[in-house]
Amino acid sequence: MANPCMRPGQPAGESTGPMRILIADDHALFRKGLMLLLGRLYPDAEIVEAGDADQAMARLDEGAPPDLVLLDLSMPGMAGVSGVTRFTQKAPEVPVVMLSAHSDPEEILKAINLGARGYILKSSSEEVLKHATSLILSGEIYMPSSVLGTINATAGKPLPEALAHLPHDNPLRSLTARQRDTLALLVQGQSNKEIARNLGLLESTVKAHVKVILQKLNATNRTQAAMIAADLGWPRDYLSR
Repeated sequence: MANPCMRPGQPAGESTGPMRILIADDHALFRKGLMLLLGRLYPDAEIVEAGDADQAMARLDEGAPPDLVLLDLSMPGMAGVSGVTRFTQKAPEVPVVMLSAHSDPEEILKAINLGARGYILKSSSEEVLKHATSLILSGEIYMPSSVLGTINATAGKPLPEALAHLPHDNPLRSLTARQRDTLALLVQGQSNKEIARNLGLLESTVKAHVKVILQKLNATNRTQAAMIAADLGWPRDYLSR
């Protein structure tokens, strides 16, 4: 069984220090409560705190890079959802997660498109927090289940007819609209940087989408993913539809 406190991607038996988590929130009581919860989930993790966005940015320069950053959406210095770019640009390989009391689908989608790896509601239970952090640390993106349906219904192109008629258990049907756009350009042989430029995303966001696509298609690399997608009925002219 994997050690929950081991750094993501750390080989078994290799000691590189405990997981490091940065929590930034201007409400001290909430921040302390979240630290206690994460301390129970990851007992050996080093948890660092900050009270505003500027302090959180400074924390990124102290010690080893964090394995997870949790940011209050409305704390001083964030400037709303757009504040996530300060952190994703400074530390593009670090999963940045937004914390908020609001579940506006447009706000959540904007945060993900700006590079956030997750969006956790402050009303979430400890079990939801555990599920969300586990997904994010494994390279996936987490969004509240209560708004997934709304997001998928409004996030870009509808399911094209060529996919809508596929069997319901076909993995291509499980891709979100943004993942379908990413796959379409991946099939064309574009790099993550090219896909990011064409879709108006951060390269780190594209990397996260590609990782999920590989998992959903049970592929080990991009070439295999393109071949599997073709075998499953992927329409090569998807983006022109």
